[in-house]
Amino acid sequence: MKKLARWLIRLYPHWWRMRYAPEFEALLEDAAVALCDLFSIVWSALEVRMKSTNLPRVVDMACRDIPHGYELESSVELPGEDGRTTLVRSFYRAIDLGDTYITLSHSSRGGEPAQTILINGRKGEVEGDFRTDETEMLILHIDGTIERTEQTVKTCLKYDLIVDRVREKYRSGLSAEDIFRQIRAASDNPLWS
Repeated sequence: MKKLARWLIRLYPHWWRMRYAPEFEALLEDAAVALCDLFSIVWSALEVRMKSTNLPRVVDMACRDIPHGYELESSVELPGEDGRTTLVRSFYRAIDLGDTYITLSHSSRGGEPAQTILINGRKGEVEGDFRTDETEMLILHIDGTIERTEQTVKTCLKYDLIVDRVREKYRSGLSAEDIFRQIRAASDNPLWS
């Protein structure tokens, strides 16, 4: 029974085995293992796997309408293989000026330095679900340097529909978690992809 119990430890996620397997095996050495204990090991492994899905958790989200655009703020916990989480905080502002637009994106991940990106774009011709834009992107680095890139990019027009839907849902009073669940559930819908 102990040999089977040691084998059943493989049912636990990798991060759990790395942290707890040595202690668990030592416990098995000192215990008399019965059939009901084997079922308990299997049940516990399934519970740990169900609770440790690698889905991000929305901690906080705010959406504000501003003249000619909107702002989005979010805090999301990203689970790692080792069971730890990394907090990702972001702020996004989009301003539409008709033929041109400006976006500001500021984000930080865990203890890493924050990154700020400014994009100034001129809208181009529309072909199907895409628009060809001329953009200038400025990446502001922590050391005070600025990286500048000019490029022609294809912008997916469906993205604007997705953002508009998220903003509508937020205004209707849904929590950030509910919005995130609905987006994940609708991910098979072509409008969300």
